[in-house]
Amino acid sequence: ADAIVGNGVGGLEIVRELKTQGRELSHLFCQVSGGGLMAGHALGIVDSFPHARIIAVEPEGAADFCESLDTGQRVRNEQPMSICDGLLSYDVGEHNWPILKRHVTQAVAVPDRETREAMRWLYNTHGLRTEPSGAITSAALLSRKVHLDGEGDIVVVLSGRNVDDDRFCEWIAPG
Repeated sequence: ADAIVGNGVGGLEIVRELKTQGRELSHLFCQVSGGGLMAGHALGIVDSFPHARIIAVEPEGAADFCESLDTGQRVRNEQPMSICDGLLSYDVGEHNWPILKRHVTQAVAVPDRETREAMRWLYNTHGLRTEPSGAITSAALLSRKVHLDGEGDIVVVLSGRNVDDDRFCEWIAPG
């Protein structure tokens, strides 16, 4: 519950910034693992932007939330595998699940290859050094996994620079 409340501040900051500029939100892309980050952001956003599509993004090798959303009940993944080590929980948390089930519009699973491509793009295009768990949301957007209909801005939660130098160079290397 504390993680939800703490991460709700991020959602409220997004709302404040967009409202200050007179802008609308069409899509929010956020990582999901245990669900605290995503639940907090969703709760911070839904009242001000009720028509925004909230998109959960997780690694293909740890797609328990995609399955959970499809089946309508929490699914446990006994062996989550991905380079996105920050997104390898076994399932969505008990307190997070009802919030996510209610507010998430769509969940997408991203293969590690696409996450690596996004890391490379973020670094080469914007000078941003991101860990895989942070770059996965950009990967979902860049690989066009979601139809971007509607009017308003797209917000991508991009978090995490906690990546080893050697691993980072290996992951963004072409090929």
